[in-house]
Amino acid sequence: MGVQFKSVLVSLPLAAAALSFCGRAAFAQYVGPAISSSSPTASASDSAMNVEYADFKILPGDIISILTVDLPELTTNTPASSGSLSGTGGTSVPGIKVGPKGQVELPYLGTVILGGLTPSEAAAYLSNALKDRGILVDPQVSVELMDSPTRVVTMIGEVMRPAPIPVFGQLHLLDAISACGGFTPLASHTLTIRRRGASEPIMVELGVDPKMSYVSNIPLLPGDTVIVPRVGNVFVVGEVKTAESFPLSTNTPITVMRAISMAGGLKYSAALSKARIIRTTADNQHVEIRFDLAKLMNGKQQDIALVSDDVLFIPANTFKSMVVSGGAGVASTLLYGSVYASATLK
Repeated sequence: MGVQFKSVLVSLPLAAAALSFCGRAAFAQYVGPAISSSSPTASASDSAMNVEYADFKILPGDIISILTVDLPELTTNTPASSGSLSGTGGTSVPGIKVGPKGQVELPYLGTVILGGLTPSEAAAYLSNALKDRGILVDPQVSVELMDSPTRVVTMIGEVMRPAPIPVFGQLHLLDAISACGGFTPLASHTLTIRRRGASEPIMVELGVDPKMSYVSNIPLLPGDTVIVPRVGNVFVVGEVKTAESFPLSTNTPITVMRAISMAGGLKYSAALSKARIIRTTADNQHVEIRFDLAKLMNGKQQDIALVSDDVLFIPANTFKSMVVSGGAGVASTLLYGSVYASATLK
């Protein structure tokens, strides 16, 4: 029995040493590059920035305003909706309504087709017609769109009041967002714009610096649909006080340390060396990013920025879990109880 008692005493420090060695080996099992993410920078393509509203054509149903110098009869300064300059039965919008075939009725010129022309092309057409007919020697004509039943920009997604916005002149992206009451708290600053006739969507990054807003404040065109998506979520599970999902911040990235703090901190049973991020790739595959949370907490590794749909998983340490649940106390009682019984029986 004396030999058994001594062997048990010798095995205890060996077991403790083994646990300590295993712990050190686990802490060293992954040494990889830190994953960081900077705040997004405002950006938009040059082609999107250089589009002008005047590039669009006059459509049936539009109400246009015509200004002709030295010829008041060809100046639409009274409300009109009947397709003539008389204003009979007019609306509150000054101008002349374009007919279903793109036609308008004008004094001296009769029926003219302006549908399919840009406002500047329509002005040039009317000037040439007045000159050719000898009505004016040097006509000065301008044409402007005043109202349109179909000429709108549609805002959908995470804005306070999603709705179509009338476009009667040059409209910019920030103006449209403001007209819808601004963003909701969950709005992403990465927007998608669908444009008629364009094969690819326009991607716009608003960024977080107000001084750089002009970089992404692109002009919008009638028929554009602006999609404001919701920011993604990150999920924190495992040995944290409150397992929960958190929406990504538009202004500040959520890092591992920030996510753990938002989840109420770590439990005692957390296995720091086995923390990992489960990330979904663009092709819908899952990859694991393993890291040493202890090193990260001690400033020996750069904090890791999480991206949409990341799952931050903090597994449990088996030995710590036993301590928390009382299992270690039961095991030690049985162990030392048997040692005491063996020594007594001797």
